[in-house]
Amino acid sequence: MPNAEPTELYRRFLDAFNAADHATVAGIIGQDFVDHHPGFDIKGLDDYLAALRDAHATWNLKGELEEALAVGDDKVVTRVKLTGTHGGAAFGYPATGRAVEWSTTEIWRAEDGRLVERWAQDDLLGLREQVSTDAANLATVQAVSDAVNERRYDDLDELFGPTFRDNNPAWDVASLDELKVIIKAAHDALDFTVGLDALYPAAPDKVIMHITFRGKHIAPFFGQEPDGREVSWTSLEVYRLEDAKVVERWVQADTAGLMRQLDVPLP
Repeated sequence: MPNAEPTELYRRFLDAFNAADHATVAGIIGQDFVDHHPGFDIKGLDDYLAALRDAHATWNLKGELEEALAVGDDKVVTRVKLTGTHGGAAFGYPATGRAVEWSTTEIWRAEDGRLVERWAQDDLLGLREQVSTDAANLATVQAVSDAVNERRYDDLDELFGPTFRDNNPAWDVASLDELKVIIKAAHDALDFTVGLDALYPAAPDKVIMHITFRGKHIAPFFGQEPDGREVSWTSLEVYRLEDAKVVERWVQADTAGLMRQLDVPLP
């Protein structure tokens, strides 16, 4: 019959883990503990205890043992549900205070009454998604595009932060109000719509957008009288967000290409 010692050691470890009793953990984990955990560089007991303290500080972790299977005389396979609260910076995201939950499957090897080796696979991607601001940031930038397309200029007020700064070599904008004036003037002159070509997050606080504008020259623009010609141009834009509001933007638009289509003399 398989030796129960690894399972008993693990249960003692989990009790200490849940109590954040690192002194007891230190008596259960071997001094030369070897950890095989993708994404972590843990070598020895001291490194493991440091990682454990950090995990408790960041997540206020608790573990619920769902299954423990003894393997041979020296190993136990465990499935554990981990729960906690996001109370510290992780994955590049500041603390959100969100409740989190994820699972881990581990193999522990025991020797001379200590846990001396571990192999672990965590659902870290699932954990990251629970604290990520990507979805909220993407929704904000999508809403900006929709509001511009539908000429709902005042709706932009709820999507931009009060300290918004625009980095665009084509103009000097000091506030959202000034940007709205420019957008409206471009709408009035070029009757454009925004086609969203690509939208993706650049964690932890940015969103990248590639768009194609298509319109018609219907009013004076760049000093040129309208002739109804159709125009199109592209723009690559990076948005920085805080609390799901746009606070800074970088723009590289094909303004020269647009001017060429309108027969504006170029330098």
